[in-house]
Order: sequence, then C-alpha cells, then structure tokens
Amino acid sequence: MPQITVRPYEEKDREAFFHVRAMTFNDGRPIPVEDQVFKTTRGFLAEIENQIAGVFVILDFTCTRGRATLRDAAVAGVAVLPEFRMSGVGGAMMKWALKHFREEGIPMASLYAFRESYYRNFGYEVCGSRVKTTLPNSRYPKIKPELPIRRLNLDEIAAIKPCYDAFCHQRSGMNIRTDNHWSRVLGKDISIYAAGDPVEAYILVNHQWQFWEGQSVSEFVWTSRRGYDAIVSVLCGIGINKTSVDWYEPSDSPYLYRYEDQGVKHQIERLVMYRATDVKACLEALKPDHSGTFSITIQDDLIPENRGPWRVEFSPNSVKVAPTESGEIEIPIRHFVQALLGEPSLADLARNDLINVKSLKAMQAAELLLPPNPTYCTDFF
Repeated sequence: MPQITVRPYEEKDREAFFHVRAMTFNDGRPIPVEDQVFKTTRGFLAEIENQIAGVFVILDFTCTRGRATLRDAAVAGVAVLPEFRMSGVGGAMMKWALKHFREEGIPMASLYAFRESYYRNFGYEVCGSRVKTTLPNSRYPKIKPELPIRRLNLDEIAAIKPCYDAFCHQRSGMNIRTDNHWSRVLGKDISIYAAGDPVEAYILVNHQWQFWEGQSVSEFVWTSRRGYDAIVSVLCGIGINKTSVDWYEPSDSPYLYRYEDQGVKHQIERLVMYRATDVKACLEALKPDHSGTFSITIQDDLIPENRGPWRVEFSPNSVKVAPTESGEIEIPIRHFVQALLGEPSLADLARNDLINVKSLKAMQAAELLLPPNPTYCTDFF
C-alpha cells in the first residue's frame, strides 16, 4: 500500500489542490483563478508519491456549551480524486487532522457528513437535531406581534449580534461568529428582519419573487417568546403569496408546542457531527453552576491521551480534571461528545444502554456538570 502523507497547504500546491476540488465539487470543470482563494478557511492535503490525492479545509469556529465557548475546527470540503478513492486517503486525512487539531490546542472538531456512518470510524457523532418546518399557506397562524418589526440594512448588522450570541449560549454547538464568519452568511441579496429594539429575534432571507412557490428562510434566531412570535408573523407576511415558508430550528422549537397544526411538516435533516480531540480540555473549559466529583473512562481508539481514567472535580469556580485509577462511568468517545454538549443527554445514553454506569452517585454528579441542552449549529460549511 502506497505511503500517504498529510500536511498543511502551501502556495505551490494551488493548481493541484483546486483540481481535486474541481473533480469533486465542480463537475470536473476547472475552478476559475479568481475563485481559488481561502477567504475564511485553511487548507490541508494528502499526497501519494508527491501527487496530491485528497484535500480538505477547516474553518476556525467555536462550539458553545452553556456559558462556555470551546475552540472548534469545522472540517469542510473533504475531497479525494476519483482514481484514489477507496485507497485510504480520506481516512488518513481524518486521522491526521484529529492529532493536528489537538496539537494546535483545538479540543473540538465538527463536520457535515456525506455519510455519517463513515465519520463514526473517526469518533464523530451526531449531536442534537435540526428541524425543518414547512408551513403551508393554508396553515399560517394569526399572530398579533407585541414587538415592533423593522428591516435592517447590512451595515446595521451590529444590532442583531447580541441576539445571536445570546441564542448561541442558550444552546450547545454554536459558533460565536467573527466578522469573517458573518461575511459567509450575509450576501448582497440577504434581507434582515428584526423584532424589538434591542433585537429579540431576527430572520435572514433571500426573497423569491415568483408567486405560489416555496420561500425558504436561511436563519431564524430568537431569545424571547414575544420575539419568536413576532418573527413568525413576519414569516406569514412574507409567505402570503407563496405556497409555503420553511425554516430550521433546534429541537426545542416553540412552534411544535404552541402553533402545531395538521398539514405542517417537520423534518429532521442536515445534522452536524462533533468530535472531542482533547477530553480533558473540553471538560476544563466548562462553566458549571453546581459542584461535584466523579470519575470517567473514555473509550477512544484513535487518541489514547483521551482515555483517562479521569477524576473530575467541579464547582462554579472551575473544573479540574486529573488522572485517576478507575472510572465510575465508562463511555465511548462518540457518546462522550453527545453528553458533553447535552443532546442526547447522559440520562438518554444511560437509558439506552450506551454507557456503563458503575455508580449512581457518580452519574448524578456528572449530570450536574453535563445537564441536557439543545444542540444546534446555524452555520453550514
């Protein structure tokens, strides 16, 4: 089997790097020179006998967990030339990346998979849910908004940032955006509708001019009940001459338990996967509201340093993680990241016999540090 070498992108790799991308993401057509740029990403590649066979990029993101924010490597654009597929190139890139992220001090990684089953081989797992709600015109709820609604210009983006950041910390898995990150989701054709001043909810939407077709919303964020209601009223107004409007929400969607009606469709799709590259760093980054102690053993075939066993002591002041002799809770790395973020919760995992709990007291303590929490990501990459 030929040797596969993985390394960061260098300028000399440009032509071959973007050829791999063209063969995977551009129907084999060359990518225009003006589009051969790394606006918000960093490139990496795999070589076989000095030929670039595979590539991927990462975005320097974050991953929220309550008040905590962890660094996250968002893996995207994974591509292998057709003649090198099924030869271990993709796997070599993913294994190398995990160790590289850890060495860079990035304790989390995330991605959208072409097949989730493939990335489970590298310790990634689906966390949380993404609910697409499709609301037909005949089922629009009648809502009288309590908040003023305004359309913002792109240069007024600062008005919605506090709302977005608050939404992020109410859930897990979210990226606290930099200006570069915002540039990825805001285009010249995006319209911003905001409820309240200060903003308590907003949507981003590309208006479709055709009558009686579906209208999609690219982002829906809220921090209050009245903000949510006001934006739903905007959705109904936008969709008055459409067959339907649709948008994404996390699993704690208020629509499901406030406005649900026959004929409204809810579909789970475009799920994000996460992976802990440094268990100790992940735990020590948390900001708990309670105190407790437990020990945990991680089953991780690819990163032995994650295994522990670890003794975890936590309080509202800090989380301390140190090696110990045995673990009261045994958990595979894939399920650890789910428990870390909170959906599915530790209790869900235990109920379904996916973790081994040797001590009820330890489990109760662990649930104080890792309570259930909706997990979601508004960024697509």
